[in-house]
Amino acid sequence: MHAIIQDIVSIFFVLALGYLAGKQTKFTQDQAGGFNQLVLNYCLPALLFSSIANSSRDTLFSDTRTLTAAVCVLLGWYILAFVVAKVVFGHDRREAGIAGLSAGAPTVGFLGMAVLMPLFGGTAALSVAIMALVVNVVLVPLGMFFVAPAGTRPAAAILHAVKEPVVLAPLAAVLLVICGFRAPEIVQAPLALIGHATSGVAVFAAGLVLSAHRFELDLEVVWNAVVKIILMPATMLAVALWLGIAPEKVEEVVLLAALPPAFSGIVIAGRFQTYVSPASSTLIVSVLGFAVAAPIWIALVKHIVG
Repeated sequence: MHAIIQDIVSIFFVLALGYLAGKQTKFTQDQAGGFNQLVLNYCLPALLFSSIANSSRDTLFSDTRTLTAAVCVLLGWYILAFVVAKVVFGHDRREAGIAGLSAGAPTVGFLGMAVLMPLFGGTAALSVAIMALVVNVVLVPLGMFFVAPAGTRPAAAILHAVKEPVVLAPLAAVLLVICGFRAPEIVQAPLALIGHATSGVAVFAAGLVLSAHRFELDLEVVWNAVVKIILMPATMLAVALWLGIAPEKVEEVVLLAALPPAFSGIVIAGRFQTYVSPASSTLIVSVLGFAVAAPIWIALVKHIVG
């Protein structure tokens, strides 16, 4: 519980710094866009590449049940959130693509180990790696595909998405791991150095962007947050039990599914100036909701799986 509180306080501290800096015009929205470009094109790709390339083929694909659960639940909720954003809330394809990330993509890469390590130890690394793989190799490319300019042909949109560093880096890392290649330390160290800037800069930039937009607590933001901290972990629990995942792993994947939205969704929203206010508001509500929901999920899963 201490780790969860610490993560939440850290997020709000950096978010508040960015918000105040924006309100005091220390940084302009153009500069906020520069921060988003820095994260999306340099910091985050480096972090994703180094974290995946540092794994082994056996590590990534040894737990096929957890991988199956992650793909089914995360992809399923992304698609449902996308459809609801279009049909119910009247958004276009680009906005719905970001809405899917806001509701359906947990921030596993940023907070996964920070939350799970104190609770489950180093064995949680496999669950974090699997969930992060699905988010960064499946969901983020989907988001990039949908934010392609209107009128773009599907093939061109796919090519555009794959060429983005935030998509290309994890895909390249997965291919290297499948081929049995492990990046040498001389490559890993510099990538890790710039990658470590991802979380802080992304949240600070989100605060800057939020300072130019009004915080919204409407039905859509509540829906996104409910999906993120209640419906998604509940679905993960059901699927994990159905697939017969080990009890200790069930606790890990349910808590990972309940994590707040991935910062990459906020960064993509800021870069393309679409769905910015709902995405930022969803992040704030989900972080607060996670503080309440996480202990409940931990207790509930322990009660169910024994």
